[in-house]
Amino acid sequence: MNKKVILEYSRTIFISLLIALVMASVATAFSKVVAEHHIKMISRISNTPKDDEIIKALITKFSDLSQKNPGDYLLNVKLGNLYELMLDEKKAEIQYKLAVNKSPYGVYSSYFALANLYLKQNKYKEALAIVKKLKNTDHKPLLIAKGDFYMNLGDLLWQEKNYDESVRNYKIAYFYYKKVDSEKKDSAVVGILDCYNKIADEDFKNNKINDAIESLETALLYKETPIVYYKLAILYRDVNPIIANSYMEKTYQMDPGLINFDIYEEILIKLMKYYYLTGQDIKTELYHNKLKSIKNFQKRYVISDKDIKINIPKLQVKNNLLRSKQTIKVVFNIENTSKSDFNTLFVTANLKYDHNTKQIYSTKLYSKKEPLKTKETSPEYKFKFTYDDKDEIFSAKDVRLDFYVSKKDNMRKILVKSVEIKRF
Repeated sequence: MNKKVILEYSRTIFISLLIALVMASVATAFSKVVAEHHIKMISRISNTPKDDEIIKALITKFSDLSQKNPGDYLLNVKLGNLYELMLDEKKAEIQYKLAVNKSPYGVYSSYFALANLYLKQNKYKEALAIVKKLKNTDHKPLLIAKGDFYMNLGDLLWQEKNYDESVRNYKIAYFYYKKVDSEKKDSAVVGILDCYNKIADEDFKNNKINDAIESLETALLYKETPIVYYKLAILYRDVNPIIANSYMEKTYQMDPGLINFDIYEEILIKLMKYYYLTGQDIKTELYHNKLKSIKNFQKRYVISDKDIKINIPKLQVKNNLLRSKQTIKVVFNIENTSKSDFNTLFVTANLKYDHNTKQIYSTKLYSKKEPLKTKETSPEYKFKFTYDDKDEIFSAKDVRLDFYVSKKDNMRKILVKSVEIKRF
């Protein structure tokens, strides 16, 4: 396999993880993204001694009521819930089974209570057997409950890195959510995409290129994303440059900041050679012009960490008199180490702390009339940011200041400087 392809595909895996973390930190479109999405639910509750007293009192109360009303299945469900809170899963299982046996036709809460208990115990076969006893109807709450069950199962299998079985369950969840047009189907799609990306990455590592392509193209049936398009462009690069280019063009339209333009140009050169050798002069000229356009775009808007250097001559943290507020003061300048002038530059500064990110500075610099010329250093720029002891940053152990830049506002900004902030 081409070494450049391996490096670029690996870079794309890293970028996709970075995007997911950024999305999670600013709470964008989807509620569940990669790590956040797959570390959910079915966690044990830690009770205080006072909680235990209350739960035991309720158990006694509902046990007495159950003896007086032996046909009331809801009392058994409640008892099962209470025993789960006490971490007595054996007694919880007994109560849920009693509830299932007593439940009238069409009632399913007891079934899901028992099934989810089995999921907690990693008894997947037993859990599935319970849920499969419930016949599908058009009853919306039932279909959503089934979707939730299969999402939970998919999450558990994801944590076990069983991506093939995980994606199968996410697909079933998606089927139920879509049937009732529930917004939860978006969460199922996130799970499906995550799985197919993981499966494709494993196939790529094992040099199973066709399998990786198949997984990613299946993912596109559920949602079109630039990351998936770009991975496919890389995989097809040596297999079929025509298809590679079609995926690269879609990536270019959706998120040009993902692209390594050296690879894009290489694909276009291959296409030019192919059309030239097959006597297709119009297409040869078309891709020749496309190549010039991409080179011009790269020159104007694409930036790498080799093109720029940010220096920080002053970084200071001050406390107020009561030590209830802190102010970060920053002085920085920019070196243009590229071969062309910076006619536009977008700069942001983020504080990164305890897996969170907060933007504290953003600016647009330079213009065609007043560029930062090649090999020159800018004047100094200043900014400050204040936060108090109610802010999470105040108690964070490790805080870093990260600078990101881009030449175009809708291009992905690249990290060019990261420094630790010492506050105490």
